[in-house]
Amino acid sequence: MTDFHVPPPHVAKGQTVWDRIKARGSELYAEFSEKPIGAHSPDLQFVLQHFRKAPVKGKYVLVAEIPHKRWVLGTLTGERGDPVITNEDLRFTSIEDAERYVFRLRWKDLTGIDPGSDGEGSV
Repeated sequence: MTDFHVPPPHVAKGQTVWDRIKARGSELYAEFSEKPIGAHSPDLQFVLQHFRKAPVKGKYVLVAEIPHKRWVLGTLTGERGDPVITNEDLRFTSIEDAERYVFRLRWKDLTGIDPGSDGEGSV
């Protein structure tokens, strides 16, 4: 069970789990940024699971152009057999940087807020 499932005493009536998650965006992004690959706290795992369960159409993915060396940002169409739409302007030579970027895109899609916008540029 995550902290999100047990509201603290000061939480206003009617405040949803997502309200509390949105309020912790920069904190969760900082945790993810520190270690984008590997084990995460239960709260961050909760968020990542929701990212993974998102509808396929429009989902951001990473496409390996050169295995283990270079990735490009892609978007799924949601149609079986359709190729991934790649954004040729967004290439990464670090899988960690690529994962951080996708996290920010998915967070922004989910909440409307860029969790890394405090000095790291917007997505």
